[in-house]
Amino acid sequence: METLRKMFADTVANPAFVGFLVLVMLVLTGAPEPASAAQDPIVTIPSTPLPQRTWVDVNGDPLPFYNEDQVMEFLRTAAIVDRQSLPVGVTDPIKMRLSKDGIEVHAIFRYVNKVYQSVRMEDGRVRVNLKDSCHFEPAAYEISKMLGMESVPPAVTRRIGIDNGSLQIWVYDTVMEVDREEEGPSRIAFNRQVQLMYLFDALLGNDDRTGQNLLWDQDFKMWLIDHTRAFYRGAQSPNLERVIYVERSFWEALQELDTASLEEAVGEFLTGSEIEQLLERRDRVVAHVNQLIEARTEGAVLYDRAPPGR
Repeated sequence: METLRKMFADTVANPAFVGFLVLVMLVLTGAPEPASAAQDPIVTIPSTPLPQRTWVDVNGDPLPFYNEDQVMEFLRTAAIVDRQSLPVGVTDPIKMRLSKDGIEVHAIFRYVNKVYQSVRMEDGRVRVNLKDSCHFEPAAYEISKMLGMESVPPAVTRRIGIDNGSLQIWVYDTVMEVDREEEGPSRIAFNRQVQLMYLFDALLGNDDRTGQNLLWDQDFKMWLIDHTRAFYRGAQSPNLERVIYVERSFWEALQELDTASLEEAVGEFLTGSEIEQLLERRDRVVAHVNQLIEARTEGAVLYDRAPPGR
Protein backbone atom coordinates (compact mmCIF):
# COMPACT_ATOMS: atom_id res chain seq x y z
CA MET A 1 0.00 0.00 0.00
CA GLU A 2 2.83 2.40 0.84
CA THR A 3 4.35 1.71 -2.58
CA LEU A 4 1.07 2.59 -4.26
CA ARG A 5 0.77 5.78 -2.24
CA LYS A 6 4.30 6.79 -3.28
CA MET A 7 3.61 6.04 -6.93
CA PHE A 8 0.44 8.15 -6.76
CA ALA A 9 2.25 11.03 -5.05
CA ASP A 10 5.05 10.99 -7.62
CA THR A 11 2.54 10.89 -10.46
CA VAL A 12 0.42 13.82 -9.34
CA ALA A 13 3.58 15.83 -8.64
CA ASN A 14 4.62 15.37 -12.27
CA PRO A 15 3.97 18.65 -14.18
CA ALA A 16 3.27 16.76 -17.41
CA PHE A 17 0.54 14.70 -15.72
CA VAL A 18 -1.01 17.83 -14.19
CA GLY A 19 -0.99 19.50 -17.58
CA PHE A 20 -2.73 16.47 -19.13
CA LEU A 21 -5.50 16.60 -16.53
CA VAL A 22 -6.03 20.31 -17.14
CA LEU A 23 -6.26 19.75 -20.89
CA VAL A 24 -8.83 16.96 -20.43
CA MET A 25 -10.95 19.18 -18.19
CA LEU A 26 -10.85 22.00 -20.72
CA VAL A 27 -11.96 19.71 -23.53
CA LEU A 28 -14.81 18.20 -21.50
CA THR A 29 -16.12 21.54 -20.28
CA GLY A 30 -15.68 23.43 -23.54
CA ALA A 31 -13.53 26.03 -21.79
CA PRO A 32 -11.24 28.31 -23.80
CA GLU A 33 -7.82 27.07 -24.89
CA PRO A 34 -4.92 27.46 -22.45
CA ALA A 35 -3.09 30.76 -22.35
CA SER A 36 -0.30 31.34 -24.82
CA ALA A 37 3.33 31.75 -23.86
CA ALA A 38 2.82 35.51 -23.69
CA GLN A 39 0.14 35.10 -21.02
CA ASP A 40 0.27 33.69 -17.52
CA PRO A 41 0.49 29.89 -17.96
CA ILE A 42 -2.19 27.66 -16.52
CA VAL A 43 0.12 24.78 -15.68
CA THR A 44 2.97 25.59 -13.30
CA ILE A 45 5.60 23.45 -11.65
CA PRO A 46 4.86 22.90 -7.94
CA SER A 47 7.37 24.19 -5.43
CA THR A 48 9.54 21.74 -3.55
CA PRO A 49 11.35 22.33 -0.26
CA LEU A 50 15.04 21.52 -0.25
CA PRO A 51 17.03 20.38 2.79
CA GLN A 52 18.49 23.27 4.80
CA ARG A 53 22.16 23.32 5.72
CA THR A 54 23.45 23.31 9.27
CA TRP A 55 27.13 23.51 10.17
CA VAL A 56 28.40 21.28 12.96
CA ASP A 57 31.59 20.77 14.96
CA VAL A 58 33.78 17.67 15.19
CA ASN A 59 31.30 16.09 17.60
CA GLY A 60 28.29 16.70 15.38
CA ASP A 61 26.89 19.56 17.48
CA PRO A 62 25.55 22.68 15.71
CA LEU A 63 28.00 25.57 15.58
CA PRO A 64 27.07 28.62 17.68
CA PHE A 65 27.18 30.95 14.69
CA TYR A 66 24.33 33.12 13.45
CA ASN A 67 25.44 33.43 9.85
CA GLU A 68 28.08 32.32 7.38
CA ASP A 69 30.13 35.47 7.88
CA GLN A 70 30.91 34.14 11.36
CA VAL A 71 31.76 30.74 9.88
CA MET A 72 34.19 32.41 7.49
CA GLU A 73 35.76 34.47 10.26
CA PHE A 74 36.32 31.25 12.20
CA LEU A 75 38.01 29.70 9.17
CA ARG A 76 40.32 32.71 8.87
CA THR A 77 41.35 32.98 12.51
CA ALA A 78 41.05 29.61 14.29
CA ALA A 79 44.25 27.81 15.25
CA ILE A 80 45.37 24.73 13.32
CA VAL A 81 45.67 21.89 15.84
CA ASP A 82 45.93 18.88 13.53
CA ARG A 83 46.26 18.00 9.86
CA GLN A 84 45.79 14.93 7.70
CA SER A 85 46.59 14.42 4.01
CA LEU A 86 43.65 13.16 1.96
CA PRO A 87 44.12 10.38 -0.62
CA VAL A 88 41.48 11.90 -2.91
CA GLY A 89 41.94 13.95 -6.06
CA VAL A 90 45.15 15.15 -7.69
CA THR A 91 45.77 18.42 -5.79
CA ASP A 92 46.92 16.92 -2.44
CA PRO A 93 44.26 18.53 -0.22
CA ILE A 94 44.76 18.51 3.56
CA LYS A 95 42.07 17.98 6.21
CA MET A 96 42.66 20.52 8.97
CA ARG A 97 41.33 20.52 12.52
CA LEU A 98 40.65 24.09 13.69
CA SER A 99 40.15 25.26 17.26
CA LYS A 100 39.03 28.57 18.77
CA ASP A 101 37.10 29.52 21.92
CA GLY A 102 36.38 25.88 22.71
CA ILE A 103 34.97 25.19 19.24
CA GLU A 104 36.64 22.60 17.02
CA VAL A 105 35.82 22.16 13.35
CA HIS A 106 37.35 20.35 10.39
CA ALA A 107 38.11 22.10 7.12
CA ILE A 108 39.85 21.23 3.88
CA PHE A 109 42.93 23.18 2.82
CA ARG A 110 43.89 23.43 -0.85
CA TYR A 111 47.08 25.14 -1.97
CA VAL A 112 47.42 24.16 -5.63
CA ASN A 113 48.17 27.10 -7.92
CA LYS A 114 49.64 26.18 -11.29
CA VAL A 115 49.00 26.33 -15.02
CA TYR A 116 49.32 23.17 -17.11
CA GLN A 117 50.44 23.66 -20.70
CA SER A 118 48.81 20.32 -21.41
CA VAL A 119 47.14 17.90 -19.00
CA ARG A 120 45.11 14.75 -19.47
CA MET A 121 41.96 14.65 -17.35
CA GLU A 122 40.67 11.56 -15.55
CA ASP A 123 38.22 10.82 -18.37
CA GLY A 124 40.94 11.00 -21.01
CA ARG A 125 40.29 14.52 -22.28
CA VAL A 126 43.31 16.75 -22.88
CA ARG A 127 43.22 20.33 -21.61
CA VAL A 128 45.60 23.05 -22.86
CA ASN A 129 46.65 25.98 -20.67
CA LEU A 130 44.56 24.72 -17.77
CA LYS A 131 44.75 26.87 -14.65
CA ASP A 132 44.42 24.84 -11.44
CA SER A 133 43.96 27.31 -8.59
CA CYS A 134 42.92 27.03 -4.96
CA HIS A 135 41.59 30.58 -5.22
CA PHE A 136 38.79 29.35 -7.47
CA GLU A 137 37.19 27.64 -4.47
CA PRO A 138 36.23 30.85 -2.60
CA ALA A 139 35.30 32.36 -5.98
CA ALA A 140 32.83 29.53 -6.58
CA TYR A 141 31.41 29.99 -3.09
CA GLU A 142 30.92 33.75 -3.51
CA ILE A 143 29.21 33.30 -6.88
CA SER A 144 26.93 30.64 -5.41
CA LYS A 145 25.86 33.18 -2.78
CA MET A 146 25.11 35.74 -5.47
CA LEU A 147 22.81 33.17 -7.08
CA GLY A 148 21.07 32.30 -3.82
CA MET A 149 22.44 28.74 -3.82
CA GLU A 150 23.01 26.69 -0.70
CA SER A 151 25.17 23.95 -2.19
CA VAL A 152 28.74 25.24 -1.91
CA PRO A 153 30.36 25.20 1.57
CA PRO A 154 31.88 28.49 2.78
CA ALA A 155 35.48 28.96 1.69
CA VAL A 156 38.09 31.64 2.40
CA THR A 157 41.68 32.35 1.47
CA ARG A 158 44.28 31.74 4.14
CA ARG A 159 48.02 31.38 4.48
CA ILE A 160 49.06 28.32 6.48
CA GLY A 161 52.79 27.95 6.97
CA ILE A 162 54.48 28.84 3.69
CA ASP A 163 51.43 28.05 1.59
CA ASN A 164 48.79 30.50 0.41
CA GLY A 165 45.61 28.56 -0.18
CA SER A 166 41.90 28.22 0.44
CA LEU A 167 40.19 26.79 3.50
CA GLN A 168 36.68 25.36 3.18
CA ILE A 169 34.49 24.10 6.01
CA TRP A 170 34.09 20.33 6.16
CA VAL A 171 30.70 18.77 5.43
CA TYR A 172 30.25 15.75 7.71
CA ASP A 173 28.41 12.49 7.05
CA THR A 174 28.39 12.68 3.27
CA VAL A 175 28.68 10.13 0.51
CA MET A 176 30.41 10.80 -2.80
CA GLU A 177 28.29 10.53 -5.92
CA VAL A 178 30.43 7.59 -7.05
CA ASP A 179 29.27 5.67 -3.96
CA ARG A 180 25.63 6.83 -3.91
CA GLU A 181 23.07 4.02 -4.08
CA GLU A 182 19.71 5.85 -3.86
CA GLU A 183 18.03 9.17 -4.67
CA GLY A 184 16.50 9.92 -1.29
CA PRO A 185 12.84 10.34 -0.30
CA SER A 186 11.99 12.88 -3.03
CA ARG A 187 12.99 12.24 -6.62
CA ILE A 188 11.78 15.73 -7.58
CA ALA A 189 14.04 17.44 -5.00
CA PHE A 190 16.94 15.22 -6.02
CA ASN A 191 16.58 15.95 -9.73
CA ARG A 192 16.20 19.68 -9.16
CA GLN A 193 19.45 19.82 -7.23
CA VAL A 194 21.24 17.98 -10.05
CA GLN A 195 19.78 20.39 -12.60
CA LEU A 196 21.03 23.30 -10.50
CA MET A 197 24.50 21.75 -10.56
CA TYR A 198 24.38 21.55 -14.37
CA LEU A 199 23.58 25.26 -14.56
CA PHE A 200 26.21 26.24 -12.01
CA ASP A 201 28.96 24.24 -13.73
CA ALA A 202 28.00 25.66 -17.12
CA LEU A 203 28.28 29.17 -15.68
CA LEU A 204 31.61 28.52 -13.98
CA GLY A 205 33.20 26.79 -16.94
CA ASN A 206 33.63 23.71 -14.79
CA ASP A 207 33.71 20.50 -16.82
CA ASP A 208 35.70 18.69 -14.13
CA ARG A 209 32.68 17.58 -12.07
CA THR A 210 33.30 13.97 -11.07
CA GLY A 211 31.81 11.34 -8.80
CA GLN A 212 34.24 12.45 -6.10
CA ASN A 213 33.51 16.18 -5.92
CA LEU A 214 29.73 15.87 -5.80
CA LEU A 215 28.59 14.93 -2.29
CA TRP A 216 25.25 14.03 -0.68
CA ASP A 217 24.57 14.32 3.03
CA GLN A 218 22.19 12.22 5.10
CA ASP A 219 19.25 14.46 4.15
CA PHE A 220 20.14 14.05 0.47
CA LYS A 221 21.24 17.63 0.21
CA MET A 222 23.76 18.20 -2.57
CA TRP A 223 27.21 19.64 -1.86
CA LEU A 224 29.53 20.90 -4.59
CA ILE A 225 33.24 21.04 -3.80
CA ASP A 226 36.65 21.14 -5.50
CA HIS A 227 36.34 23.91 -8.09
CA THR A 228 40.09 24.44 -8.55
CA ARG A 229 39.82 23.63 -12.27
CA ALA A 230 36.74 25.74 -12.93
CA PHE A 231 36.73 29.01 -14.90
CA TYR A 232 38.41 27.26 -17.82
CA ARG A 233 38.18 29.19 -21.07
CA GLY A 234 37.71 26.09 -23.23
CA ALA A 235 35.24 24.34 -20.93
CA GLN A 236 32.43 22.37 -22.52
CA SER A 237 28.90 22.34 -21.08
CA PRO A 238 27.45 19.01 -22.22
CA ASN A 239 24.98 18.83 -19.34
CA LEU A 240 23.40 22.21 -20.12
CA GLU A 241 21.20 20.54 -22.73
CA ARG A 242 19.85 18.29 -19.98
CA VAL A 243 18.42 21.24 -18.08
CA ILE A 244 14.64 21.37 -18.41
CA TYR A 245 13.59 23.46 -15.40
CA VAL A 246 15.16 26.19 -13.28
CA GLU A 247 14.59 27.62 -9.83
CA ARG A 248 13.02 31.06 -10.29
CA SER A 249 15.24 32.90 -7.77
CA PHE A 250 18.38 31.42 -9.39
CA TRP A 251 17.13 32.48 -12.82
CA GLU A 252 16.47 36.04 -11.71
CA ALA A 253 19.84 36.36 -9.95
CA LEU A 254 21.64 34.85 -12.94
CA GLN A 255 20.32 37.56 -15.23
CA GLU A 256 21.40 40.30 -12.81
CA LEU A 257 25.08 39.34 -12.83
CA ASP A 258 27.27 42.04 -14.29
CA THR A 259 30.89 43.12 -14.36
CA ALA A 260 30.60 45.52 -11.43
CA SER A 261 28.92 43.08 -9.05
CA LEU A 262 31.30 40.26 -9.98
CA GLU A 263 34.39 42.43 -9.58
CA GLU A 264 33.20 43.41 -6.12
CA ALA A 265 32.44 39.83 -5.07
CA VAL A 266 35.27 37.85 -6.71
CA GLY A 267 37.70 40.43 -8.08
CA GLU A 268 40.39 39.25 -5.68
CA PHE A 269 40.09 35.68 -7.00
CA LEU A 270 39.43 36.10 -10.74
CA THR A 271 41.13 38.14 -13.44
CA GLY A 272 39.23 40.60 -15.59
CA SER A 273 39.26 38.20 -18.53
CA GLU A 274 37.96 35.35 -16.35
CA ILE A 275 35.05 37.53 -15.26
CA GLU A 276 34.39 38.50 -18.89
CA GLN A 277 34.38 34.83 -19.92
CA LEU A 278 32.02 34.00 -17.06
CA LEU A 279 29.53 36.57 -18.34
CA GLU A 280 29.82 35.12 -21.85
CA ARG A 281 28.95 31.70 -20.45
CA ARG A 282 26.09 33.30 -18.50
CA ASP A 283 24.67 34.63 -21.76
CA ARG A 284 24.72 31.11 -23.23
CA VAL A 285 22.92 29.72 -20.19
CA VAL A 286 20.32 32.49 -20.36
CA ALA A 287 19.78 31.82 -24.06
CA HIS A 288 19.18 28.11 -23.34
CA VAL A 289 16.65 28.84 -20.60
CA ASN A 290 14.87 31.43 -22.76
CA GLN A 291 14.51 28.81 -25.48
CA LEU A 292 12.91 26.46 -22.95
CA ILE A 293 10.50 29.16 -21.80
CA GLU A 294 9.57 30.05 -25.37
CA ALA A 295 8.89 26.42 -26.21
CA ARG A 296 7.11 25.36 -23.00
CA THR A 297 5.94 28.59 -21.27
CA GLU A 298 7.47 30.12 -18.16
CA GLY A 299 5.27 28.19 -15.75
CA ALA A 300 6.47 24.88 -17.13
CA VAL A 301 10.15 25.80 -16.75
CA LEU A 302 10.51 27.97 -13.65
CA TYR A 303 9.62 26.83 -10.14
CA ASP A 304 9.75 28.44 -6.70
CA ARG A 305 11.67 27.08 -3.76
CA ALA A 306 9.19 26.25 -1.01
CA PRO A 307 9.79 27.47 2.56
CA PRO A 308 11.33 24.89 4.93
CA GLY A 309 8.82 22.44 6.36
CA ARG A 310 6.39 22.61 3.43
